[in-house]
Amino acid sequence: MKKLTGSIAAKTAAVILSFATAVISVVCVFSVAFMYSERFYTKSLEQIKEEKYEDILYKAANNIADAYSEQDTYRLKDYSTLYYTITDSESVETLFNTFENQKYIGKAFFDDMPIKAVYDENSTESENTEKAVNNIDITVYAAENYPLSYTSLFYLKASELLYPLRYGIIFIGFLSLLSFVLLLVFLFTAAGRRADGVVRLSSADKIPFDLLSVAVFLIAILSLRLLSENFGSMELVAVKGALIFSADYFIVLFYLMSFATRIKTETLIKNNIIYKVLKFVGKNLKKFFRFIGFIFKNLSLVKKTLLVCAAVIAFDLLVFVFCMSSYLFEVFIVFAGVNALAILCIIILTVIQLQRIKKGGERIAEGDLEYKIDTSYMYPEFKVFCTSLNNISCGMQNAVNEKMRSERMRTELITNVSHDIKTPLTSIINYVDLIKKEKPENEKVKEYLDVLDRQSVRLKKLIEDLVEASKASTGNLTVYLTECEAGVLLSQTVGEFDERLRDAGLTPILNMPETPVKIMADGRRLWRVFENLMSNVCKYSLSGTRAYMELYEKDGKAFIVFKNISKCELNISGDELVERFVRGDTSRNTEGSGLGLSIAKSLTELQKGEMRIEVDGDLFKVTLIFDAI
Repeated sequence: MKKLTGSIAAKTAAVILSFATAVISVVCVFSVAFMYSERFYTKSLEQIKEEKYEDILYKAANNIADAYSEQDTYRLKDYSTLYYTITDSESVETLFNTFENQKYIGKAFFDDMPIKAVYDENSTESENTEKAVNNIDITVYAAENYPLSYTSLFYLKASELLYPLRYGIIFIGFLSLLSFVLLLVFLFTAAGRRADGVVRLSSADKIPFDLLSVAVFLIAILSLRLLSENFGSMELVAVKGALIFSADYFIVLFYLMSFATRIKTETLIKNNIIYKVLKFVGKNLKKFFRFIGFIFKNLSLVKKTLLVCAAVIAFDLLVFVFCMSSYLFEVFIVFAGVNALAILCIIILTVIQLQRIKKGGERIAEGDLEYKIDTSYMYPEFKVFCTSLNNISCGMQNAVNEKMRSERMRTELITNVSHDIKTPLTSIINYVDLIKKEKPENEKVKEYLDVLDRQSVRLKKLIEDLVEASKASTGNLTVYLTECEAGVLLSQTVGEFDERLRDAGLTPILNMPETPVKIMADGRRLWRVFENLMSNVCKYSLSGTRAYMELYEKDGKAFIVFKNISKCELNISGDELVERFVRGDTSRNTEGSGLGLSIAKSLTELQKGEMRIEVDGDLFKVTLIFDAI
């Protein structure tokens, strides 16, 4: 198949055969249409010819009827190429006859032909009276020398030729049409294909397609013009039509094959004069608008607004002047309405965009760093600004994520290191205890053992605080909230620390209401909060002062307050004091890890509470706030 599509001989043969099958198809189609219109498929050949002779001899029959009506004997006998018989329509009586069985080529029968009147042959000229006669029947015979027109003769000959082939022509037409379609498919497949199988453009295919289309269109117009001028004989007209059809066929076939070749090589659109002109104009317009856009982009927002307003005002003014000068008041009214509607839409669109920006700024300010402002259908200036806000949000989110990741890593490090330290520390404590049970006699050894015991216990407490602080800050501690009386737990805690308070030279003052104050909390965790706060009071309060512990209820909230006077100068804020490893004693001479307040704050928040720290001079105040039941 590839060899055939690339063969010039095969293409030439296909072109010739396609022309032949096209001619046969056209002839068959017109023949079938002609035979269908003349009812070749429902009548016999004799009926068809008789109807045709009726058309041919109708005028002669009218002339014969008129001559008989006027009793013009000379006219009745003057037909040398016609024979006829006139009979009465009712009585079938022969009124006049010139047919004596002469040879004829065709006949036609006309019944009930009306006549005006006839003269009575028995009366004198002066006594002529009109005698009414019924309609007559006329049978007309065309003699062998009857002059037939070329059209009539062609019709009769064509009828004699086509009638026996009326069904065969349908089959031939279908077969030729199918062959024509298959040949066209082959030609379109082979269009532009060379012997090596590659599709390439020929010199003719390089002609701009729009120019070629215009040329084919003009040729079609010229062909229709030549076909409409029916001058000369029928033979000349037929020859002219055949030549025009042949020329147009090969031109159209070449046009279609060139179209197929351009489709295959993807040059149909590009190889057009219009495309090249539009491409050139579009390229330069793009540069022009890019230049205008560059200038417009580098203007400030105020200048851009003024420039757009000036352009709109100038356009409106031009329309106004044109409408007023042309007296088109209705057009101006319609334009004014449309202009007002457009301005209203622009204002609404601007307000919607500003509302988006306002909402986005509020959400980001509230801490919703994942919120993104929708920048669709926004003005370029607003879009750039919203993109910057979205980028700020992304940057802040990344920073928060990085901080949380660092916090998790630090927590994991503390937990892992603490776990690794606890094993050797436990061994140290156990061995110190074993040595003390041996009761060494050397006093120095006893002192060393006491120091080891005291410091190892302190280190163990520090490690436990570290682990608990890590778990509390990450929320890994399990909390069971139940109803509990805050006053009972507070009084128990103060009782537990009474001896330590006295040793530190502090006087505890506990103020609680008579009615119980109940809150939802985890008793074990809340005890640890109170313990850390009371331990903090014992360590950092000024000796000889009073320490206040207070419980009261207000506006549906339960307040638990710890107040004491610091023995060291507090040059640090309350927020800083709750950070890990931060101590009020900057010299770090006192015992403590700096984790007590941090653990207390985390545990309070895990129990849905709040811890506030206030520093007023030397006064240190911690307030725990829970929802009262």
